[in-house]
Amino acid sequence: MIASIKAEWRKNRFRPAFLVSTGLIAGIVVLFYSAEWYQAAHPGGPREAVSILTLFPDQFVNNVMGAGFPLGAAMALVLGALIAGSEYSWGTLKTVFTQRPGRLSTLFGRVVVFQAWMGIMTLIIFAVGAGYSVVIASVQGHSISWPAAVDVAKGMGAIWLILAVNGSLGIALGALFRQSAAALGVGLIYVTVLQIIVVRFITSFNGGTYKWIADWFDGQNASALLQSFTSPAFGRSTPPAIGAEQAVLVLVAYLAFFLIASAALLRQRDVT
Repeated sequence: MIASIKAEWRKNRFRPAFLVSTGLIAGIVVLFYSAEWYQAAHPGGPREAVSILTLFPDQFVNNVMGAGFPLGAAMALVLGALIAGSEYSWGTLKTVFTQRPGRLSTLFGRVVVFQAWMGIMTLIIFAVGAGYSVVIASVQGHSISWPAAVDVAKGMGAIWLILAVNGSLGIALGALFRQSAAALGVGLIYVTVLQIIVVRFITSFNGGTYKWIADWFDGQNASALLQSFTSPAFGRSTPPAIGAEQAVLVLVAYLAFFLIASAALLRQRDVT
């Protein structure tokens, strides 16, 4: 197991897709903060004004939650599809399996490294958000205070879980289609079409009678989990219909299902 983890780490740590993704997620946070800072400094535009209080360091955990879904989720899915599907296109899996370790050991090492990279992306989101909030507070002449450590830990856990779930979906799709292109296409359709358009249709159909079905989609639970991170600085908001505890349990169930499906597909099917 340890050898598989080390091999996967050496193989993927300098992979362009992984390195580019870290830069993109950092850029998303910077763009998000920059847009909100501009809106806060120029109220009265066509969009609702943003309170400058939400951009200070004590609120940075609540503010960076927007990077988790759907942009962060889509990025994680792309990486999962690439790390799993490209191995089939390169024809390297047959060589790996004939020389050992076995299929499940190889998958275990890949999953550990991938989820560790999701943790790195989570750290980048929080580091960039914290740094930018300090810049804004310094420019505005506001005192710098930080949220409680437990709130930071909860926020990082929430973002990591969402990235891990969607990345595991990408890995499962890569194993299913045995290529990255089809896995990417189906995965992105799932995130954009199924999770947004279909969920909205189900929620509004027949006066919301079947909303309970939509509440079991992973995207709905991811959104509810992120929306649970808020404060009075963001103004009045309607509590999400799905509680944070339920959202975590549903997402963990999706994570387990995707990983088990990946293991079953890799173990039972031909890798060529």
